[in-house]
Amino acid sequence: MTLQSEDKDPRTIWLLASCRFGEAVAIGMLIPTLPLFLGTLSSTWVDGLSGRLRSSFPLLAEWYPASVTATDEAKTALLFCFTGLAMALIQIFAGRVSDRLDSRKPLIIIGMALGSICSLVIPLLEHFWQLLLLRMLQGSFLGLTFPPMMAIIARHAPTSSGGKVLGIYTTIRLVGFGLGPILGGVVAEYAGYDAVYLVSGALLMLSVMLVASRVKDEKEFKHDAQRVRVLPQVNPIFRLLGAAIFIMMVGISAVISLFPYYQREFGSSQTQLGTMFAIFVATRCICQYPFGWIGDRFDKKWVLAFGLLFFIPLVWMQGHVENLTELTWLRMGLGVVSAMMSTAVGGISAERSEAGNRARVMGINTLCFSLGTAVGPSLTGFIHSQQTAFAIPALAASILLLALLALLPSDRTARSARRLQESGP
Repeated sequence: MTLQSEDKDPRTIWLLASCRFGEAVAIGMLIPTLPLFLGTLSSTWVDGLSGRLRSSFPLLAEWYPASVTATDEAKTALLFCFTGLAMALIQIFAGRVSDRLDSRKPLIIIGMALGSICSLVIPLLEHFWQLLLLRMLQGSFLGLTFPPMMAIIARHAPTSSGGKVLGIYTTIRLVGFGLGPILGGVVAEYAGYDAVYLVSGALLMLSVMLVASRVKDEKEFKHDAQRVRVLPQVNPIFRLLGAAIFIMMVGISAVISLFPYYQREFGSSQTQLGTMFAIFVATRCICQYPFGWIGDRFDKKWVLAFGLLFFIPLVWMQGHVENLTELTWLRMGLGVVSAMMSTAVGGISAERSEAGNRARVMGINTLCFSLGTAVGPSLTGFIHSQQTAFAIPALAASILLLALLALLPSDRTARSARRLQESGP
């Protein structure tokens, strides 16, 4: 099998961005409703399991008292952590299958369709373990869509404009994810929680129909007599880039487990905490395109390097805040930093991936994003000292910064090497 000439169609990117916007709204709608919904479910199985664990491990009973297991906060953390892990791990499989079959669209359609069914089924559940299993399945189904969708975007991204394209795409998804909880709260207030799950499922199905009818999925290889196609290897540098996304999300999402602490110690209301989180999202949305343009115009390596350099003190200082105002300013700074890092990593991955490994390369970033959001809250949840918890991603970012400075080629070097390879014998 031989490579076909690339026929880039930027319209495909905006169609996929619209699809991802609908998916982000649909999943965002579940965030404010699921913690309340699980309070209506039976948790006998969870309480019974925790009781058996305490009887078998006495030290666990001292460290993790019985009253903690029964709380909705603990079950919420468990629910979102396992969902994030399932979404992350499936992407290893999805990227390999998509590249091996040289096919993207079927995985996207199947994953979103099954994810839609999961939302529609939620009102029928009666036990917490059923919700936990269903959400893990939904995370796995939606995780199937990330690598192939990013592979299509990488293929159609204009040459030397990967940063801007990924910046705009991510901004559209972030806006959808920010609107989702608002829409979910409005629907729940006026029509009930069952209507939230119905609308969520309908939005996902609408995205399925958009992909099925409008998105093109041309093969990147043409078939010939050769039956076995050797896929190009994934350069280890892409795993370092994925590590940057993972560390970024660990440091950013670690505050989620501390919301009860901020409410208790700082006297923060739910509205204030929501505003603090919204400011981070808004700042990132505003900065995505400018830093994408800067990276394309100058060099994405240095945008990423400066992003990591500023990330280190900002994430470390989150463990030393004394009021919500200080934390809000830090989160605003992290919004700027996350825009620098995500657009640089996404742009480099899109421009330097190639036919046969696009889904695996782009899938590394989406996998690390999902894994980071699952690990971050666990870090502050299980480490008693906030200073220690936030120092871990800060230290990891310092080590990663040195590694990237030494090992990551600049845009100019990478483009020169690619032109030399393409013009070679």
